[in-house]
Amino acid sequence: SDLVGKHNSCRVYLRAVSPNRGIKGHHIVEDILTYFGITDCSAKTHGNRNPYNVVRATFKALMTHETLEDIALKRGKRLLHLQRARKLDLA
Repeated sequence: SDLVGKHNSCRVYLRAVSPNRGIKGHHIVEDILTYFGITDCSAKTHGNRNPYNVVRATFKALMTHETLEDIALKRGKRLLHLQRARKLDLA
C-alpha cells in the first residue's frame, strides 16, 4: 500500500516492500522511518526537497495510514481476528 504526504510543493511517497529489503530513499525520510521502527520501506520524494518540507510531508504520509480496525469501522463491518477465527474453527 502506498502512503502519500504533501507539504507545499514536496510530495513523499512511501511504499511497503518485501521483508529484508531495508529502507531506501531520501536520507531524511530514512532516518524518520528508522526512528519509527519501520524496517522495510521504499521512499520517493518529488518537488521541493527542502528538509523542512520533506519532514512535514513524511509525517503527513505516515498519518494517512489506516489500521484494519479503522477500515472495518468505515465500511460498517466487524473485524474478526485470525486467532479468534481459529478458536471458533472458522479458518
